[in-house]
Amino acid sequence: MKLTEQSDIETIRRRNIIEMALGFTAMMRIFSEGSKHKIESKLTELFSSLPTITSPEDYESRHRTFCKWFTHEIRTAEKKLKNGKVLESERASYGHAAKILDIAIKVYVYYCAQPNAEVAERVLPFLNGAVDTQIMEHLQSVCATTIRSKTIKEVDEKAYRGLQLLVCAESQALKIYPVQYDDVMWRRLNRNVAPIKASKEPSSWSRP
Repeated sequence: MKLTEQSDIETIRRRNIIEMALGFTAMMRIFSEGSKHKIESKLTELFSSLPTITSPEDYESRHRTFCKWFTHEIRTAEKKLKNGKVLESERASYGHAAKILDIAIKVYVYYCAQPNAEVAERVLPFLNGAVDTQIMEHLQSVCATTIRSKTIKEVDEKAYRGLQLLVCAESQALKIYPVQYDDVMWRRLNRNVAPIKASKEPSSWSRP
């Protein structure tokens, strides 16, 4: 097949970026066989709608819809433990779904400026901050919160919303977008590097 149409090239490029974004999550191994294709298809559907998203409320509605779909359609893989016991397959959690989406869309929009620079710039302030176990521990240690989840698996929708409020508060203090927060904190928590100074550029975003 000859690729003569620009749309064909763009479609393949975006598909490759989505595959790369899923790999960046480092989470595919925990889900059952066949999950990767289903998740890629759903992400492609959501990412194709980005040009129509014009407000934080609109984005959060799409985000919630994806996560609800994920918890109903995706299951964890059965896992054999070293002691011989078996962890049975079960429905993926809201925390699993949100982490997949938050990292994948960060790669797609923030790192790769997709689907184009104009849309990426508009949508960027709406994106949530990806949260892992270490960031959860950090947030619970420095912020007053009633959230008791210790792992992503334990995070339900209510806990996720609470965590995002904490991420937003810390992001505002650093004058960065929430989607940039996990990059900053990953370096601090995992690499023992010096804290990254807050940007001097004014923040122009707000969250509902």
